[in-house]
Amino acid sequence: MKMAKRDSLFMSFNRALKGIFHVFKTQRNMRIHLLIALVILVISIFLNLDRKEVIILSFTIFLVLITEMLNTAVELAVNLVTDKFHPLAKTVKDITAGAVLFASINAVLVGYLIFFRKMHTSNHFDSSIFVKIQKSPEYITAVCLAVILLLVIGGKAYSRQRVPLRGGMPSGHTAFAFALSTACVFISKSIILGVLTLIMAIMIGESRVRSGIHTKWEVFMGSLIGIIATILIFQIFS
Repeated sequence: MKMAKRDSLFMSFNRALKGIFHVFKTQRNMRIHLLIALVILVISIFLNLDRKEVIILSFTIFLVLITEMLNTAVELAVNLVTDKFHPLAKTVKDITAGAVLFASINAVLVGYLIFFRKMHTSNHFDSSIFVKIQKSPEYITAVCLAVILLLVIGGKAYSRQRVPLRGGMPSGHTAFAFALSTACVFISKSIILGVLTLIMAIMIGESRVRSGIHTKWEVFMGSLIGIIATILIFQIFS
């Protein structure tokens, strides 16, 4: 009886490892997540993380890997049930993929909060470099684009757009175009460059309307989001 229990426990671990290996071999995203996790762990060695930071970092890494494995398992289960296209089957796959996206975004935020602060206070790095990065136009512009991306995705989700990255409220292309135009004004402080980039942003918005992808109202809201979000973020960081 004892021998049977040992075999059963051994087989349980063996099946679990086979599942992990299967996901690693068949899923490109899983390999990418593992590579990034390995790089993060190597970097963390040189930053002298405390116990709480190690726990948070480990939990965050495993959360991404677990959600990716669950996403794969759900996809295989759905494919097993039906080999034909069904809206509900597609929705289930989209939801699990969204869970992976949320976990990945959370990992980026946690990594930023831990590593940027550690490198800022570490004796191995010149802290003035990181202060300059935080106040640099490139950094502020990147933050603007990240915030606008979240606003656009949220707007499309709220409006229940069937294809989030194509059409719907608001226009993402227009939002990014007007955000970059506004950022150019803050960075260059040149009226001429501001006018030129504004004309280009308007042309992008007009092209979205002409192609029938967006309505004028969707383009207008996109431009409004791009301008207002960029102004607010540049004012906050400046």
